[in-house]
Amino acid sequence: MGDSATVGGRYALDGRLGEGGMGQVYRARHLQLGKAFALKIISPAFALDTAARARFNEEAKLASEISHPNIVSVVDFGEDAQFGAYMVMELVEGEPLINQGAAPMNVRRVCDVLAQISDALDHIHRRGIVHGDVKADNIMLTVENGEISAGSRRRRVARLLDFGLARRPGGEDEDEISGSPHYLAPERAAGGPPSVLADVYALGVLGYLMLSGTLPFDGNVVEILMAHINQPPDPPSKRRGEELDEALETLIMRAMAKDPAHRHGSAAAFRYELNTVMDMLEMGRRRRASGTIQPETPRDATLVAAFERSRVPQALVSIEGRIEFSNKAFSRLLGHDDSVDGLNLTETAINGFVPGLMRALRAAHVDGKPCERRARVFRGDDKPALELTLWFCPLPIAGTEIHLMIRVEEEDAKRRAKDNSNTPY
Repeated sequence: MGDSATVGGRYALDGRLGEGGMGQVYRARHLQLGKAFALKIISPAFALDTAARARFNEEAKLASEISHPNIVSVVDFGEDAQFGAYMVMELVEGEPLINQGAAPMNVRRVCDVLAQISDALDHIHRRGIVHGDVKADNIMLTVENGEISAGSRRRRVARLLDFGLARRPGGEDEDEISGSPHYLAPERAAGGPPSVLADVYALGVLGYLMLSGTLPFDGNVVEILMAHINQPPDPPSKRRGEELDEALETLIMRAMAKDPAHRHGSAAAFRYELNTVMDMLEMGRRRRASGTIQPETPRDATLVAAFERSRVPQALVSIEGRIEFSNKAFSRLLGHDDSVDGLNLTETAINGFVPGLMRALRAAHVDGKPCERRARVFRGDDKPALELTLWFCPLPIAGTEIHLMIRVEEEDAKRRAKDNSNTPY
């Protein structure tokens, strides 16, 4: 195929990038927009195979439904009369997660990557999609967008690629053993269907590899599959050659439990335990004794100061309702003189007078869109009621926290008079 060919009438091929299991990937330029994309064309060997084409189109359809900062987006797909089925993805330029022969990663980097990939998996799982092929080869490290100021560091973003084996549970081909043998959960190796818990197992193997520099099992395919089923892996610390924090090692080994019931019940549960480990290792946000974030750059200091001094009650809240970081106005609204960081919203007064509080929090996380709730708080006959407007805003970065803002207003006098006039005596 010539690199100058045009696909779908609007994508000009600018060179080959690589090859996947079912097709070739090219750098392509949108003829009208001039923007570069990655374009995957189904391999000629599969182009006439009805089942293969259906899988290719299913990959494109599922991936196009997903928008997450740690997942490579599919922006278009279709059929070309000359080249067959194709899909168009955002062009991600970066480096492999692990280079061949690389030494084990430092613990901070391992935790950061696991946090990002578990967020990505949680996002797709909540939409009823199982990835089915979580592995180091399907993860790329890119540099976070934005200008670099003097002395600042860009955060590396882990991006999950390749939804070629992704599916919704209950499909016709669930009996097929598919995926990379080194990452295959025992129940999948034994012929069981793909599942969320199988993705969690693969996430554990990924963590094991990053920490130890080796995969837990090796050999031919049959030997690897049988080892997943029957053989306990060495602790990562043994392969690494140095001691690891017990809580971190326990996290990885639990994700790789032979019995699915003994693993984390979801990617979100894995992320929650990882957060705890990172806090123990002092890898989370560095906090002062007062509980506020310790800024590391002048820009961070300015943002934290603006947050703290704002008269609008604001907080960063986890999907479980834990208040991770709040300003003084938020604490005062809840009736506390001290910081409320660490409390759960369900333990505060606000949970009692805002209907659907936790549902709204979860909806913002799952849908990835802001949502709003309103409530009135009555303070007795001699005081006007308070009208609360709560905004739940997902953050535009990887993570599970929601930005909660609350506008507090006294009930309008005219409305109060109208309500009183309708009160029966």
